Amino acid sequence: MTSKSQNGNVTVSELETQEKIEVPSFHDQGYNMSKSCTGNPQNLHASLDALYQSFERRCKENLNEQHQLKQPYITEQKGKKTALLNKEEEFLRLEKKVVETNNEIEELKKDCRKIRTNPEDYVNVDTKASAKFWIGLSFLIPLTIYIFIFYISTSFSAFFREFDPGISLFQGMFDPQALSKAYEASLLELGFVLFIPFIFFALGYLIHMFQEKKGIANALKIAALFIITFLFDAILAYLIDQKLYNLNKTFESEEFGVSVAFQSVGFWVIIFAGFVAYIVWGLVFDFVMKENADRDKIKKFLKEKKEEIVEKEWKLVKLKDDILTVEEVISTIKVRVSELQNIIDGFILPVMNYKALSTVYLQGWQKYIGSELTGDETKRDAQLLACRKIYDKHISDLDINTDTYQNKLYTKTH
Repeated sequence: MTSKSQNGNVTVSELETQEKIEVPSFHDQGYNMSKSCTGNPQNLHASLDALYQSFERRCKENLNEQHQLKQPYITEQKGKKTALLNKEEEFLRLEKKVVETNNEIEELKKDCRKIRTNPEDYVNVDTKASAKFWIGLSFLIPLTIYIFIFYISTSFSAFFREFDPGISLFQGMFDPQALSKAYEASLLELGFVLFIPFIFFALGYLIHMFQEKKGIANALKIAALFIITFLFDAILAYLIDQKLYNLNKTFESEEFGVSVAFQSVGFWVIIFAGFVAYIVWGLVFDFVMKENADRDKIKKFLKEKKEEIVEKEWKLVKLKDDILTVEEVISTIKVRVSELQNIIDGFILPVMNYKALSTVYLQGWQKYIGSELTGDETKRDAQLLACRKIYDKHISDLDINTDTYQNKLYTKTH
C-alpha cells in the first residue's frame, strides 16, 4: 500500500473519527511504558511504532468509520461515472455525425461528377445544351462580323459616299474603304458609321429579353422593334438605291420616289441583305443565349454543391475538434474515477486523532521522566529533549507532521 497526503495528489474531506478514545488511558500507557524502561528514548521509538500499528489496525477494522470517511469519495465517483456516461454518449453522437457528414460530402461530390454526364437528372436542361451552344456560337460569330461590315458599309454609302458612274449594286452596298474614308473625312463621321451596327445588336438583345417574358405587351414591343429595324433598313436601301438610280436615269426617267423604290430589285436586295441577316442573327443569338442559360444552370448547380461541400468540410473540422475535446474530458474523468476507486479500496487514517493520542502518550512517557526518574536534572532534561526529537521524527517519518488536513489517504495500488 502507498500513502498520499491531502497536500499532494488527493484532496481529503475532513471527517471526525467515530471511535471514542479514552485519553487518560493512553497517558497512563505512556507513563507505565516509560516506567518499565526508565524512560529510555530508544524504547520510546519502538513504543510509538507499536502505538501507530495498533491505531492503524483499529482504523482498518472499523468498517463503519471507514465508510463514513470514504463517503465523499464514493459520492464523487458516482457523479464522475454519470458524467463519464454522458460524455461517452456525446462522443458516440459526434462520431455518428462525422460519418453522416462524410457521407453527405461524398454524395455531393458524386452529384458534381454525375451532372456533367447526366444533367437532366438534376436540373431541367437539354442534354445537348453544351453542344448546341458551341454550334450556335460558331454561326453567331461570323453573322456578327457580317452584320458589322454590312451596316458600316451601307450606312457610309447611304449618308456620306459619292457614287461614281457605272457602279454596280454590290459596289454601292459595300465599300471596302468605308472606315478609312470616314476617318479621313472626320472623327464624327467615323464614329457614326462605326457605332451604327451596335444599334442593331442592341435591338436584337432587347428582342431576346422581351421574348423571355410572355404577354401581349412584350409581343407588341417585339413587333415594334422588328418594324423599327425594317424601316431603318428600308431607309438605307432607299438612299443607296436613289443614288444608283440618279446616276443612270435619263431625261425620260421619272423622279425617284417610294413607288419607284418599291419596284426596284436593288431596293429589296439591300433590305433583305441586311434585314434577313439581322433576323437570322437575332434567332441564333436567342438560341445561343437560351442554351447558355442551360449551361448556367449546370454551373449554378455545381457552384451550390461546391459551397455545400466547403460548408460541410468546415463542419467536419469542428466535429473532429469537438471529438478531441470530449476524448480529453473522458480521459480525465477515467483517471479521476480510477484514483477515487483506489481511495475507496484503500483506507483513511484520521491523522489529527492519532496525533492527539500520540501526544498524550508522549506526555505520559515524559511525566515519568520528569517526576519519577531520579538523577541529575540536566540529564533528565536531555532525556526529555531526546524523547521529543524521537517523537517528532516518528511523526515526520509517517508524513503526518501537518495541521492542514484531518485525514491521510492510503490508496490501493495495482
